[in-house]
Parts: sequence; C-alpha cells; structure tokens
Amino acid sequence: MTTARFRLGNHEFCLPGERAPLSRLKPKERAPIAGAQPPTFLTGCVREPTTSQSAQELLKGEFCGHGEPTFTVFDIVCDGHEELDVLLWMPENEDDGPDPDLILARAPGAHGPWLVVFDRAWCDEAGVGRLPESPQWRTLDHETEAQAGEAAERASLSIGFEYPCDADGINVITWLAIHAWPRDHSGAPVVLVDREWA
Repeated sequence: MTTARFRLGNHEFCLPGERAPLSRLKPKERAPIAGAQPPTFLTGCVREPTTSQSAQELLKGEFCGHGEPTFTVFDIVCDGHEELDVLLWMPENEDDGPDPDLILARAPGAHGPWLVVFDRAWCDEAGVGRLPESPQWRTLDHETEAQAGEAAERASLSIGFEYPCDADGINVITWLAIHAWPRDHSGAPVVLVDREWA
C-alpha cells in the first residue's frame, strides 16, 4: 500500500481510501489548482488561462460534476497560438448525446496533423473514459483535409478537469469539460463537452 500522496501543483491529494473532510465541498472561493501540469495527452499543448474568454466559466469550477474543489483549467495552444482552427465531428446518432465524437485543433492556417483534443473513442461502451498517455495527432486523407479546411472554425478552446479527492496520478480525473469561444462570438462560452470521466 502506497503512503506517498500525489501532488499536483500546489495541492496534495488524500491517499486512496482516506476519508477527506466534507468541508472541502464548500470552499469559500473555488479556484483551479495553481501551478498544475495538464494530463499527459496535452503535454506541450496548453497554458494556464489568463484572460481567455473560453475559460471564463470553467475557472469558476461549476463544471465539476461531483462538486470537488480540486480542478484544473487550461487554454489549448498549438504552435503558440491560442486562437485555433477547430474541427468538430458530431455524432450521426442523436442518442449518443450532444458531445462531438471528435474535436481536432491546429494553429490557424496551418497544414498537416491536427491535435486530438477529444475523442469519444477514449470512452468504453459503459462510458468510462481513459485519457491517452501522450498527445495524439491526426492526419486526414486528402479529400477529408480539403473538406476540413472549409469546415474548420476559428476559435479559442479551454479545457477543465475535475480530480477526485484521492487522485493518485495526473490522468486520474472524474469530469472533463471543453468550452469554445468562436471568433466574433458574444455571450457565454460554447460548451462542447461536459461529461463524467469515472
């Protein structure tokens, strides 16, 4: 049995099975874990949000479906760009829910592979998700790439992760949310993904 507590940024988690104080569920001020690294599938592809409009709601922590105060929020960046070309594959079957099947992003006007920001294939048939261990890049065939160039929308993307109180690793999350802010958008950020991940 491990006795080392997992540490992420400025937060130290409980040991698995350890009772966490219920007071954690009603913090006076909710704020993301400071100085945290992202899950490994986004290594080198994020930065902490400062003024991004796509992150404004995520930073409140209200996306945390289990009410945990332990969460992180990041802006997605590609080649240093926060505003990206974003491509969505929506489900053909409405019974699959509102989440896209696939979210791809790359630097504006770029050519070549797309960063996989979300893939429904990361979830098994029971809906249990497993994050990839490293960034995934998708190269489209010539015909699909030509269509993608027309279908991609310029937007910023932000992603939030809720962690359980006894997380023992950086990829152990319980909720995942992705918000977008399309160019010339107004109002609230567009919710692309809001799903349990446990």
